[in-house]
Amino acid sequence: MLKRLLPRQDSFFQLFQQAADKLQLASTEFSHMLQNLNNQQHYVDEIAKHEVEADEIAHSNFELLHKSFITPFDRHDIHQLTSTLDDIIDLINRIAQRFPFYQLTSVPDEAIKLAKLSAEATDHLKSAIYCLHSLKNSEEIFHQCHEINLVESKAHQVVLAGEKKLFLDEQDFKI
Repeated sequence: MLKRLLPRQDSFFQLFQQAADKLQLASTEFSHMLQNLNNQQHYVDEIAKHEVEADEIAHSNFELLHKSFITPFDRHDIHQLTSTLDDIIDLINRIAQRFPFYQLTSVPDEAIKLAKLSAEATDHLKSAIYCLHSLKNSEEIFHQCHEINLVESKAHQVVLAGEKKLFLDEQDFKI
């Protein structure tokens, strides 16, 4: 009963949506970068910009979490979702930063396919996050999770094909 009388903090959902937007943008930029390596610095800079903005969103979410008495769902889950979204965009940024560092001029087709699948998965993740504000959206959330699982299965097959190709065809391994 007391829970109904206290104000509920719904700003978390807006911050999750903003973080999902940044993740989707970074993932899409990374996919475009792999398809356009001659302009990689532009994409690296864009990804880095999205990562900084995502860090600010994560900080706002953590700050709100510490200030809120009543949260829309479990505090641990809010922290976990915020951290995971931030970790994913951090990884995309770190990978992108290595392209100009190592002066990569080509990538295997499988890497391009994986980047496209990653962008597809983040589209589904974004859709799911935009539905979190209401339990009435549970069917759509489960549908998006199922779609993410299908993308993950496709990605696994691409990884296996790439590893097979690498070990069958590549003679010059750099360690």
